[in-house]
Amino acid sequence: MLDNMNLLERKVFQSYWDDGLLDLFAAIGIFLIGVSWLRDFPVGAVFVPALLVPFWNPVRRKVIEPRLGLVEFTEARERRNQRLLKLVMYIGIAVLILAIELYFVRDSLPVEPTVALIAGLPAFLLAVLAIITAALIGSARFVAYALILVTTGVGGALLDWVPGKILAVVGGIMFVIAGGLLIQFIRANPPGESA
Repeated sequence: MLDNMNLLERKVFQSYWDDGLLDLFAAIGIFLIGVSWLRDFPVGAVFVPALLVPFWNPVRRKVIEPRLGLVEFTEARERRNQRLLKLVMYIGIAVLILAIELYFVRDSLPVEPTVALIAGLPAFLLAVLAIITAALIGSARFVAYALILVTTGVGGALLDWVPGKILAVVGGIMFVIAGGLLIQFIRANPPGESA
C-alpha cells in the first residue's frame, strides 16, 4: 500500500511540472540573462532568479491551480522539493558567476580551442543546470532544452556571437516552446474542471 502511495505521489509530482509554467519561467530567465549581458551588465544575470521567484506562486495560483487544483504533497516531499529547488537555484547562480568570470578572463586561458567556444560557455553551463532540473523533476523536456543550449552555444560561438545574443536566442526559442505547452495546458484544462 505504501509503495503504491509513493508511486502515485511520484507520478503526481512529475505531472505537477508538465503544464509548461516552469519552462516559461526558465525561458524568461535565460532571455533576461542574455539581455543583461547584451546591455554590458552581465553581473545583472545573478539577480534574474531573485526577480522571477516572487512571481512563481501568484502566477501558479492564477493560471494553473484553477485548472489543475491545489496539489498538496506530503511534508517529506515538500521538504525535499524545497531543498531541490534551492539547490537548483544555488547551482544556477554559481554557474552564472563562473560563466561571467571565465568570459572575462578568456584571453588569458591557455587553450586556444576553449577560447573559440568561450562565448558559448554560459549556455553550456546552463545546459548542465537544465539536465539537473530534468533529473530532479523527471522531465525529458529539460534534456531537450539542454541540447538547444549546447547547439546554440556552439553555433553562436562559431558565428562570433556574444554570450548575451546566444542566451537571448535560446530564451526566445524556449519561450515559444513553453508558451505552446502552457497554451495547450490551458486549452485542455478549463478552469474549475479539476474537482
